[in-house]
Amino acid sequence: MSIGTLTARVDTARLLPWLGGAAALLMLALLAWLGASIFWTLSAPESVRPSAAIETDLQRVLPALTDRHLFGVYQVTAPASAPSNIRLNGVIAAQRPGHRAYALLVIEGKPAQLVREGEEIAPGITLQRVSARQVEILRGGQTQILSLPESGKPVIEASKVAPVSSLPAAEPSKATATQPPPRSKPRRNFQDDT
Repeated sequence: MSIGTLTARVDTARLLPWLGGAAALLMLALLAWLGASIFWTLSAPESVRPSAAIETDLQRVLPALTDRHLFGVYQVTAPASAPSNIRLNGVIAAQRPGHRAYALLVIEGKPAQLVREGEEIAPGITLQRVSARQVEILRGGQTQILSLPESGKPVIEASKVAPVSSLPAAEPSKATATQPPPRSKPRRNFQDDT
């Protein structure tokens, strides 16, 4: 058999579809390889180049770090001066637990002000507790006790009291103007008679 007869036997009609299928398979493999390389290029993490030198000396790093102001710039403000002269002029103590208690306080010679228990009197000073004859104030974490002045001593200076002529006149009622107040009869305790 000669080569010429062998080639004549190969049917070109059967060879063409087989070559077409092989070419399609080769193109599909090439397309898959290109797709995979694009995917790995886009999804792979970026390679980090190592730094030539990393500074580890804290004495040199700290000033550079603080100059960056990572948490903002700290501004020093002078604290408000807390009043030093607080005087207790009166109390309204709570009659029952859960009721409000008040204190009448004079701060730095200013007119008296009514302060509720638990309220801030001035910046940094809080009225902590009110009892019948004294109050406790919290000043800078320290508790200070203020007591009412002794009876007989004036609580309010004459310069702070409004003159009587400036007060509005009260209208007298007929019952109080003409009749004296009724006298109460002494009560008799019947338990003592036995």
